[in-house]
Amino acid sequence: MRAFHYRAFDAAGHITTGSLEADSVATLENRLREAGIWLLEAREGRMERRAIISRLKLSRADVIGVFVQLTLLLRAGITLPNALQRLAEDNQGLKAGAVLATLRDQVSIGVPLHRAMASYPRVFTPEITAVVEAGEISGQLPEVFASLQAYFEWCDQLVADVRQALMYPVIVMTAALGLVLMLFTVVVPKFVVLLTELALEVPTLTKIVMGISQLLLRGWPLLILLGVGGPLAFRAALRSPRFAVWLDRQKMELPVFGSLVSMIALSRFSHNLALLYRSGIPLLRGLEICRNLVGNRALSDALEAAHQGVLEGRPLSRCLSEHDVFPQTLVTMIATGETSGTLDVALQGVADYYNKVIPRRIKVVFAVFNPAMMLSLIAVVGLVALAVILPILQLWNAR
Repeated sequence: MRAFHYRAFDAAGHITTGSLEADSVATLENRLREAGIWLLEAREGRMERRAIISRLKLSRADVIGVFVQLTLLLRAGITLPNALQRLAEDNQGLKAGAVLATLRDQVSIGVPLHRAMASYPRVFTPEITAVVEAGEISGQLPEVFASLQAYFEWCDQLVADVRQALMYPVIVMTAALGLVLMLFTVVVPKFVVLLTELALEVPTLTKIVMGISQLLLRGWPLLILLGVGGPLAFRAALRSPRFAVWLDRQKMELPVFGSLVSMIALSRFSHNLALLYRSGIPLLRGLEICRNLVGNRALSDALEAAHQGVLEGRPLSRCLSEHDVFPQTLVTMIATGETSGTLDVALQGVADYYNKVIPRRIKVVFAVFNPAMMLSLIAVVGLVALAVILPILQLWNAR
């Protein structure tokens, strides 16, 4: 495929310009003519503007806004090119406006919307393009956009709940870290000088605290190196599929937090598969897409094995039951949906269940985490205070 910049005119005599990929000028001319546009001139060049736009990334709120407006406009009987044109004008000067304008250009000359969206992977995920493709085939684009809107609003609410729950712990942990650093780098060193002058035999606890203080004062370059190099090494290790699967499985087995990690991954699976299957995507294709959307490599591996099992003709519920990452409740609900022929309803039921359970579990987890964090801070400060007091008590008893 080559890139062409073209000038053309429509039935009303209006001159239009744009860029399009085609095999040849003749192919370009035929595609434009099918869209009711007649070619004036075309020259081959690079798709510089589209390449820049394809690297844009919109916020989830912007994407939800696009889905809301497309749902309303299409339900009002406005054609897709006109709806995209109106949205591009409303968002002119914004990132969303640039993306919508290029979608309009592509759709107006006959490119399917899902294929035009696929050119912007940082804005429209494979999940979105697959669902939109199903909506175009079935003629249910407004319903598809409404489903996408509901799903992304749920994702947005989940992220907002987690951020709200994390706000207080992050503030407290930051303050606690500052306090601990001050104790070990300011208070303890002065106390060490005093003990050295008095030539006292210090307890083991005091020696440990003094050692940590010296490590922070003298080994800070090494600590900074570890702080920078550690994350880089960790990211490099995540490229190993075996390590990534092992790590995600360990996350799911953590005390207190593990159940929340599992629920979020399973929720994403059930929401995505329900959305895809309800939109008309075949089950096998839906499982392929969901593998890359659950955000957990252990669950992704299990879905790959389940996909192979379904391909061999086995029921999805039986394939999922072979992996311990899927709880029995989820497997039972899916089995019921398969038996009754309402798999989409069963998957949506699972998704609705997690909609109710996850917010409650977030509150429970952080209700336990916050006191535990405060007790840990009190313990650290108490140990430092005890390390300081013990030598003083020894000196007092020696008198």
